[in-house]
Amino acid sequence: MQATESIVKLFTEWEIQLLLLLSFTLQLFLFFAGSLRRCSYSGFLRVCNWIAYLGADFVAVYALGYLSRHNEDDETRGTEPLAAFFWAPFLLIHLGGQDTISALSMEDNNLWLRHLLNLVVQVILALYVFWKSIGRLKNAELLASGVLVFVAGIIKYVERIWCLKRGSLAGLANTDEVDPRNVGVDPGGYASTLIGAVTTMRFAIQVFGSSVDSRYNVSFNDPDQMDQIVIATRLLLGLMYDELYTKARVLRTWSFMIFRLISQISFVLAFAVFHHSSIVVEQQGGRYMKADVAITYSLFIGGVFVEVCSVLNSMMSPWTWKMLKDHKWERLARLSWLVLSSDIGWPEKKQRWPCSFGQYNFLSWLTDGHPPQAKRRRRTLCQGVMTVVRRAFVDVMGVNRKKLFWMSKVLDTWYIDADQVVIDKYVAREIVRLTEEHELITPTREWPNLAPVLMYGVLDWEDNFGKVIVHMHVLTELHLPSYDDDDHMMADDEDDGAFGMAQICRKLSNYMMYLLVSNPSVLPLTTSSERVLETCHKDESSVVGRMGHYNKHYLHPSKETVEEMVYMWTRLLLYAAGKSRPSVHASQLASSGGELITLAWLLMVLHQLGDYRGTRLGTIVTSFTDTRDVYAFNMVARTNENAAAGTSNPSRAS
Repeated sequence: MQATESIVKLFTEWEIQLLLLLSFTLQLFLFFAGSLRRCSYSGFLRVCNWIAYLGADFVAVYALGYLSRHNEDDETRGTEPLAAFFWAPFLLIHLGGQDTISALSMEDNNLWLRHLLNLVVQVILALYVFWKSIGRLKNAELLASGVLVFVAGIIKYVERIWCLKRGSLAGLANTDEVDPRNVGVDPGGYASTLIGAVTTMRFAIQVFGSSVDSRYNVSFNDPDQMDQIVIATRLLLGLMYDELYTKARVLRTWSFMIFRLISQISFVLAFAVFHHSSIVVEQQGGRYMKADVAITYSLFIGGVFVEVCSVLNSMMSPWTWKMLKDHKWERLARLSWLVLSSDIGWPEKKQRWPCSFGQYNFLSWLTDGHPPQAKRRRRTLCQGVMTVVRRAFVDVMGVNRKKLFWMSKVLDTWYIDADQVVIDKYVAREIVRLTEEHELITPTREWPNLAPVLMYGVLDWEDNFGKVIVHMHVLTELHLPSYDDDDHMMADDEDDGAFGMAQICRKLSNYMMYLLVSNPSVLPLTTSSERVLETCHKDESSVVGRMGHYNKHYLHPSKETVEEMVYMWTRLLLYAAGKSRPSVHASQLASSGGELITLAWLLMVLHQLGDYRGTRLGTIVTSFTDTRDVYAFNMVARTNENAAAGTSNPSRAS
C-alpha cells in the first residue's frame, strides 16, 4: 500500500514532465511508423498507429489543460515558470502532427472543420498559459525564445488543418483545373515514367474527387507500353496516398514552403536563444530545475532531429525531384534521385501499390477447416488459434458455428505479397483486351469450357453479385485440387502452365472472397455482404453440393479450363472495379498498402472503361444488342452453338 502511495505521489509531482515526454515519444513514433503503413499490411502496425494518432492529440490537449491550471506549482518549488511558460508552445507543435501522417483516414480529412475549431481553442488556451506566466518571468531572452517556438507551433498546426481540408472529398473536387492536354508514358525509362506519373497527378486528384474535366485526355492506352503504364499507375497510387494522408500536398506549394522555412528558422533561433539564456542563468545561480532544463533540451534536440528527417523525407519525393529538374538544379536533383530510387524511396523494381493481396477461403470455413485440397497450405498462427477456438466451442460446447464467423473474418484472413504476374499479365492485359473488344479491334473472348457454368450454374449476376462470388469461389476450390494431384500438371509449374495458373486462380478467388468478407464496400452489392454470407451459411450443403455437381459433370481438368477460370476471376474483378466509387478507393489507400481492385479501377479509368468514365461494364450478354456497353462475358456465339446442338440447361440437373 505504501509503495502504491509513493508511486502516485511521484507521478503527481512529475506529471507534466511525464506528459511532455510521452507526447514527444508519440510524435517520434508517428513520424517513422506513419511512413511504414503506406507499404505494410501488418494489423499490429495499424493498431499501433491508430492508438498513437488518437493518443498523441489527447495527451497534448490534456497537458495544455494541466498547464493552464497548475502553472503556480513552479513558485511553490522555488523555480521560475519554465514549464508553464515554455512548454505550451511545444504542445502546439506536437498538435501540428508529422509530415508522414497528417490524417489516419478519410474521415479525419472530411472533419477538418472540427480540427479547425480545436486549433482555435488550443491556441487560445496556449496564449492564456503564456499570458499568465509572462508577469512572473524575469528573463527577456526566455520570453523571446518562447515567442519563436509559439510561431513555429501555430504554423505547424495550420499546416495540418490545411492538409486535412485539401485532402477531404470536397477539397479534391475543388482542385485547380488541369490543363486539357494529352499526358502519357514516355518510353524513356523509369525516370520518364515517373515524370509522366507526376504530370498526371492533377488528373488523378480529380478522378478521386469525382470531378474530372471531360476535355482531359490521358493517353495511357498503348498496349506496347503496358508494363510502364502499370508502373506509372502504381506510382500514381503512392502519390495519391501522400496527397490524402500526409502533408505532401501543401508542402510542395511555394507559400507553405516559405511558411515551413519560417517555422524551422524560428525553432532553431529559439533553441539558440534558450541555450544562451540557460547558460547565463546558470552562471547567475538561476532557479531553473535541472530536470526541466534537461526535458526542454530534449524537446529542442528532438524537434531539430525530426525537422532534419522531414527534409530528407521530402528529398525522396518524386515532386521534389521533378521540381529540382525543372529548375535545372542538377546537383540537388541527382541527390534527390539517389534517395528516390533507393530501397527506402520509390525503386522501379519494388513498387508497393498494392503491396499485398488479402486472402480468405470460404470453403475452408464451410467444411470445418478441411477443404478438399490435396496440398494443404501452411496455417498462420491466427488460423491455428481459430482452429482451436472452433474445436473448443463448436465440437465440445456445441456452439452454433455461424456465431463464430465474426472471429473467422479476423483470424482466417491472411495476406500474400503482391503477385507481379497477376498484375501485369492478367489484370493489365485483360483491361487492354476489354478496350480492344469494345473498339472491335479484337474478337470477344470465348468460354468453351466454362460456358455452361457461367450461363446457368450461377444465377442473379446483376441482382446478387455477392452470391456470384461465393458460388464461383466454392466451384474454384472444388476444381483446383485436380491440378495439385496430377503429376503431369505439377511438373509444369511455370506461371503459364496448368499448375502455375491454378495457383494464380486460387489467389484471385481467395482475394475476391476476402473483399466480400472483409471489405465489401468496394464491391457492387445490391444487398449487404452479411446477408449474402448468412444465406450461404443456411444453404451451405446445397451450395457445396450444387457446385460439386457442376465441377464433376461440366468442368474437365485441363490447361485450357484453368486458364479460362483465371480470366473469369480477372473479369469479375474488373467488373467490380468498374462499378466502384472513387471515394471508396480514396479510403482504401489508408490501409494495407492499397488494394488490387483500386489499381484495377485506376487502370480502367485511364483506359476510359467503367461506369465512372461513361463506358458501362456489364456482366454477361447472351443475345446480340446494339448497345455500346462492354460486357465481361459475351456468350452470344456460345449460346447459338448450344442451341444448335440441342444443349439442355444444366441448371436443371440435380
